[in-house]
Amino acid sequence: MLSVTNAVLVVNVIVFLWQSRLHGLPWFAFEQRYALSLDGVQSGAWWQFLTYQFLHGGWLHLFFNLFFLHSIGPVLEQTLGPRRFALLYLASGVFGGAIHLAGAWMSPGLFGHPVVGASAGLCGLLAAVCTIYAEEPLEVRVFLILPIVMRAKFLLLSISLISMAGILFNWGHVAHLAHLGGLLGGLLMLNLMDIRTVPLEPPAL
Repeated sequence: MLSVTNAVLVVNVIVFLWQSRLHGLPWFAFEQRYALSLDGVQSGAWWQFLTYQFLHGGWLHLFFNLFFLHSIGPVLEQTLGPRRFALLYLASGVFGGAIHLAGAWMSPGLFGHPVVGASAGLCGLLAAVCTIYAEEPLEVRVFLILPIVMRAKFLLLSISLISMAGILFNWGHVAHLAHLGGLLGGLLMLNLMDIRTVPLEPPAL
C-alpha cells in the first residue's frame, strides 16, 4: 500500500510535470488559477489554500522540497499514523498560507506576490519532528553536504529565527512568512492531536 509520504511525492512530481507542460500557454493561466494569492482568495478561489502546496517554481524548488519530505516524512508518518500525518501536513500548509495572506493584506508591497510550494506544510512537519524529539540530537545536512548535529529543539529555534529574519529583511524570493506560519501551524496541530510521546528513534535529516 502506498504511504501518504510517497503519495505526496508522486502527486508533486505529476503536478510539476503538468505545470511545466502548460506553462506559458495563453489559454491556461495555471499559476493565476492555482497559486495562492490575496486577489484569488478574495475573488472566491478558496481552493488555492490547497492547490498552491503542490505547485513549484522550478526543478530545484521541487527537488529540495521533495528531498526534505523524503527525509522526515516516513518516520513522522509512522509516529502519527497516515491520517494524522496527512492532516498535519495539509493543515500546516493552509495555516502558513493564511498567515502569508494576512501579511499580504497588511503590506501588499512586501507580501502581495502569489505563493507556490510545499514549504509551509514541510515546516509543519519539521515543527512536529523537533517537538516530538525535542531533546534528541538530529543530524542536519546543510546544502545536502555539510553535516551539523544539534538537538531538535535548537533546530526548530534556528529555523524559526531564520524565517523571522527573512521576513524582517526580505531575503530573496522566499515566502518566509508562510514558512513561519507553517511552523506555527504544525505546533498548533500537534497540540490539537495531543502528541507528546517519542515512540521511535530520532531520524537523520
